[in-house]
Amino acid sequence: MGKAKKPALKLLPPDWREALWRQACEPQWRESRPQLLPALAILWLTGCRSAELANGAHVAVRGDYLLIRLKGAKCVDAEGRERGQPTRMMGFAIDAEANPALKLLHALSAHYAVDGTAQLTVTHDKDYLYNSIVQLGKSTFPRLRTRVSPYCFRHQVASDLKADPSVSLEDAAKVMGHLSDYSIGSYGHAAHGRKGQGGRVRAPFVQAARPIKHSPKVDRLSRFKLASAKRRDHKQG
Repeated sequence: MGKAKKPALKLLPPDWREALWRQACEPQWRESRPQLLPALAILWLTGCRSAELANGAHVAVRGDYLLIRLKGAKCVDAEGRERGQPTRMMGFAIDAEANPALKLLHALSAHYAVDGTAQLTVTHDKDYLYNSIVQLGKSTFPRLRTRVSPYCFRHQVASDLKADPSVSLEDAAKVMGHLSDYSIGSYGHAAHGRKGQGGRVRAPFVQAARPIKHSPKVDRLSRFKLASAKRRDHKQG
């Protein structure tokens, strides 16, 4: 599914997440699917898997800082070896210019406070979430010939991370819930990233349960890209 959703970003407008959000804020959507908007907020901010959202995303707010804790969905492979991150956390600053997804989670969390910390758990059945976002996409982009799914958010977050030179591969792997810094290569494309503006939301704090493994493939790929760029420059010169 992941590779199938990667090219879907080519057909979506740059502000597709904002457009979906505005549509989901309409009264008919909020009344018929009250869990959808908080789920969209988590997807927009974290790019998590639907199965991870089904496990429950824990949100905590203290002052002007919001923390999202996710429980990983792919932590071992078929042979019982470590794969992915059992848990990961991302922290976001909240101010007057904050992303609408952050503002929504901040407002919802305010209803549940323990010892000065507002808390909220966002959860959503993954099959119902998939169907809801597909229908939301059709309603928002009736002429679009590709299907918008929860995984589009994951690929978009990966694209945003790749487009931001200040984000290390290690931190990108933590955001995505990967165990290796090579795995993000299967998600998104820098050309589709939001380079720090608009729908892009930077998490100044990210933490994962397991250390990120560095893959030699990353170094080989970097050398290949550098050599290819030099050849292109030589031909153009």
